Amino acid sequence: MKKILIFIVSAVIAGCNTPATVTVDYTEDNVEQALCSPPFSKGVNFSGWFETDNAGSIQFTKYTEQDFANVKSLGADVIRLPVKMHSMTGSAPYFTLDPLLFKFLDKAVDWAEKYGLYIIIDNHSFDPVKNTEDDIDKILIPVWEQVARRYKDRSDKVVYEILNEPHGISDARWGEVQGMAVNAIRKHDAKHSIIAGGTDYNSIGKMSAIPKYTDANIIYTFHFYDPYLFTHQGAGWGGPPLLTSLAKVPFPYDGKRMPKISDDLRGTWVESSLNYDYRKASDPNTLYAALNKVVSFSRERNVPVFCGEFGVYMINSLNEDRVRWYEIVTAALAKRGISRTSWDYYGGFGVFNSEGRGDFHAELNTGIVRAMGFTPPVQKPLRYEPFKKDFTIFDDYPNRDISCGYWGGQTDFSLYDANSAQGEFSIRWGNAPRYNIFYFTFERGGDFSEIANKGILEFRARTEKNVLFDVRFVNPENLSSIPWRICYTINDKILPPDGKWRTIRIPLNSMEETGAWINSTQKWLSSQKKFSWGNVKQLEFVAEHGDMNGVSVWFDEIKLIVP
Repeated sequence: MKKILIFIVSAVIAGCNTPATVTVDYTEDNVEQALCSPPFSKGVNFSGWFETDNAGSIQFTKYTEQDFANVKSLGADVIRLPVKMHSMTGSAPYFTLDPLLFKFLDKAVDWAEKYGLYIIIDNHSFDPVKNTEDDIDKILIPVWEQVARRYKDRSDKVVYEILNEPHGISDARWGEVQGMAVNAIRKHDAKHSIIAGGTDYNSIGKMSAIPKYTDANIIYTFHFYDPYLFTHQGAGWGGPPLLTSLAKVPFPYDGKRMPKISDDLRGTWVESSLNYDYRKASDPNTLYAALNKVVSFSRERNVPVFCGEFGVYMINSLNEDRVRWYEIVTAALAKRGISRTSWDYYGGFGVFNSEGRGDFHAELNTGIVRAMGFTPPVQKPLRYEPFKKDFTIFDDYPNRDISCGYWGGQTDFSLYDANSAQGEFSIRWGNAPRYNIFYFTFERGGDFSEIANKGILEFRARTEKNVLFDVRFVNPENLSSIPWRICYTINDKILPPDGKWRTIRIPLNSMEETGAWINSTQKWLSSQKKFSWGNVKQLEFVAEHGDMNGVSVWFDEIKLIVP
């Protein structure tokens, strides 16, 4: 019997206005368990990997085989892999999935099988603020038929999840569509388990509305983020209102530590909920009661259940409260025999000390990891050294220690164009509206201070039309840093429009500071010659001087050279 002792403010001493702190024992006795369990027990979500707008922008090196090995070493036996499938298809009516997606997905399945991990291929094609379409079966069915044909002969470690968090669609219609998807998969694959869920973002309350499908190999899922104002404090999505200013909400309720409401949240449901509902909503007994409904569902239908997502956003929550929440929720799930995958691994809900891609042996949040029921490795201090030698940024794939992306809805961007200067792939960037960029973020810190006077940015490029764009390095924007830019302009004299691959070499000491754009205040600062080579956040390629309509540029072998 595991005891969880929580210190909360729960009484007022008679004749005194000072709250008394008492010890409350949240021991659970005689807890019923789900009748059936999936073949896996606990794991994590590999978020932000395959959740892109097209297969060409998947940064495949964000996760590597080592990540699968690391997760296995923690004691996990399952990875849930969110895939934005519907963004990676051709047009109607066939919605043919991009072969590049399968190339990468095959490798992820290979790695999972190698380390004995179950891998849930989760169709994460959803918009949190846009309703699930009533006619989603038009794309959902052909997509799942393709996936089932592809993986029908793989090991039992492969599991299919029909759709993440359907919402804004009626229970009856979603139940019908989900049943159609099950049947579509079974036309090609009778072996692998299928995960099905209810509406209202896979809520517990909608599990009972899921039809009683006759397929015997279905696992029923739900997501758990209660209480929402604790788990999502600081979140800049959802709303209204956004919770970006909400911070230091304790778990469970503690009258001494409840935060003051910021001006932007006054008069909203957030203020009302914190004042009147949060004490009960954050009581662990309330969470237990919700999870008991999942157990009842499992026992009534004799089916396995699975918590596909649970977690606390780290940005504005205090670590001690976050750890406490995971201890309580993880223990409650385990005691009820409910399998689980936390949201997420790398990311704002992740298991590292920051939302970036942390080092497994130096930057794990060991308190969170243990609270989830895992065993972390011994952590050792990590030192970030200044760049002193050649460094490859892109060569077929982005460097493992680089995050790559782009912004601009009209931009044509691919990390994997077959027209390469050398090797397998090059980057294609085209049709970029003014100010649109693609970028490389230095996850391990960009300290170029020791190479600023001698280093060279070198890359191969080709184009067939006249070009005018900037290459720039940018400092981070935060309380102690202004995002100063240092730039070099590429024109048709440097890159002629003849379609031939050219080698472009930019000495770092030849670049010029141009100023800084402050996102937080939406203001422009003129140059003050304060750019810091010791604190570089990103390398950017930007359509600074105008729209690049109808213009495409290919890039390959992007490197920092130290002569």
